Amino acid sequence: MPGSKQKASDNQLIESYHELGSIWLVGKKFNMCGQSVQERLKRLGIPLNCPTFTDEEKQRLKREYLVYRDAGKLNNLAESMGRTKPFICRKAKELDLTNPSHKKVYASVWKYMLEDTARIIFDDFKNSRGTMREYCSRKKYDELGFSRTLQHYFPDEWDVVIESKVPKQTMYRLGRALEYRCRDYFKKRGYFTLRSPRSAGKVDVVAIRAGEILFIQCKRSGSLGVKEWNGILELSISVGAVPLMAMVNPSGRGIDFYELIGRKDGSKRKQPMCAWHPKIDNRVVNEMEQVG
Repeated sequence: MPGSKQKASDNQLIESYHELGSIWLVGKKFNMCGQSVQERLKRLGIPLNCPTFTDEEKQRLKREYLVYRDAGKLNNLAESMGRTKPFICRKAKELDLTNPSHKKVYASVWKYMLEDTARIIFDDFKNSRGTMREYCSRKKYDELGFSRTLQHYFPDEWDVVIESKVPKQTMYRLGRALEYRCRDYFKKRGYFTLRSPRSAGKVDVVAIRAGEILFIQCKRSGSLGVKEWNGILELSISVGAVPLMAMVNPSGRGIDFYELIGRKDGSKRKQPMCAWHPKIDNRVVNEMEQVG
């Protein structure tokens, strides 16, 4: 494209190709796909020998062939390696990767997986039916390696996709949905937000803005047990945060927030809380008006 910056000059590509003798290795050196290197060298009139299939390429094919094949993306893998699809399929057969009884993708493979490869799997998982366990069983993937790798590369998307895989009528899904709504509510108002994974802590959502820290527990029912209530209250006091409870508005639209203003003692008295509303941040309001 006009004005676009090339990752390597023509001379650099030519010199590297003569030195390395491999389109794929040249592409790796300059962070380019093999196909792009091949096309540029052809335009420059450089004769291309049939590049040797290196040991490094063999290891990559062992790691990634089954992943791309199962996702129907072998053309992508071939292009990134500067090869043709028939060529890598022949090599895969030589390496016994096309055997129907191929082994699972184990932890060592997940550990060294590149983000582009992980994206192929993640997109396929998003478009699939059933739970993560069912998906991994069909694909013969190691569940632990699968979840750790995708969470590492796509932390925000992972939560949303896992939520979509849970049966709609379960309480878990309903609770997670409220947490996502709460997180997005504060994000839109200029807060930096964090959501606790599953039920790992006392706080579901943390929202931070200059001079303000909010610890938020999300409860659709609007009711917290004594231990849970006092736990978030004491934690908030210890770090100077505002303890909040988020619940779905009785109308079913929007979220209501309540500040916890005292301890619970186990009696049937009204919960010690009061309605809470976020302070208006004029900078955020101006940005929203400009976008509008």
